[in-house]
Amino acid sequence: MPSAKKPGGARSAKTRKERAAAPKKRPARRAVTGKGVAVPAAATARPDAGTGIVEATTVVAAEGKAGRARRAGGKTIVIEQYGSGIGCPFRQKRTLKSLGLRHPRHRVVRPDNPAVRGMVEAIPHLVRIVEDDRAA
Repeated sequence: MPSAKKPGGARSAKTRKERAAAPKKRPARRAVTGKGVAVPAAATARPDAGTGIVEATTVVAAEGKAGRARRAGGKTIVIEQYGSGIGCPFRQKRTLKSLGLRHPRHRVVRPDNPAVRGMVEAIPHLVRIVEDDRAA
């Protein structure tokens, strides 16, 4: 036997028809450029053909290219993972992941800067810097 409804329940005073007729609020649509920068959809629309005026936000959206990022100019190093992260502390696993290493014998090319060198020095028992022809 169903229980009786309690007075002052969670339902609002609106009827079902009033709730259905009410406009639903939706957030403004945004277009995402290749660099992950959200630009309002109106800004990515084509410029007016008659005037030839282009908004600044349209130019920003056009500059963002989808696809793989290019390798940074300058010196690079090749890092190889030669030890497994299994059984290592979480901080060392997180360092492996931030370097982009996934499994032993996996090699990645990274820019030669103090941040990357510090990550390599933090886990010397798991990674090594390889002398390779891919490094600049």
